[in-house]
Amino acid sequence: MKRLKKLMLLGLLWLATTMTASGAEQGNNLKLTLVYDSPYGFEETLESLRNSIHAHNFRVFPDRYLEEGLVDEFSVNTRQVSVRFCNFSDLHQALQIEPQVGVVLPCTITVIENEAGKVQLLTGNVQAMLTLFDNPDLTAAFQDLEHKYQAIIDEVTL
Repeated sequence: MKRLKKLMLLGLLWLATTMTASGAEQGNNLKLTLVYDSPYGFEETLESLRNSIHAHNFRVFPDRYLEEGLVDEFSVNTRQVSVRFCNFSDLHQALQIEPQVGVVLPCTITVIENEAGKVQLLTGNVQAMLTLFDNPDLTAAFQDLEHKYQAIIDEVTL
């Protein structure tokens, strides 16, 4: 039964990385989830990610295991960690422009180590999320957020 739950969770992760959102007006097909390979080990990647997030003026919240609450605490895969963070100034600005944006804010980067030892970072695609709103002001505000996210990912993976 536990194996089935893990397989279902992995299936959902796979689905999230392969799903696309289409921007009807732009004719874009954008992946909802972006996946980056880390050249470093799991712990080093996590530490680098936290440091980079802090350096870009985000507040880091306690990490959560990806399976936390889905399986019993002794079965949780501790090599799948979601790092949650926020810049409250950026959040406030975005919510002033579009209050509904709060439901899609990509304030998490998940670090996963597979059975072969390969470490990857997964995050929401800001561009794909913007296709849900037809708001040029929000697009402008999220450009800065997207640059910060990419700088964080680049610092961790390069």
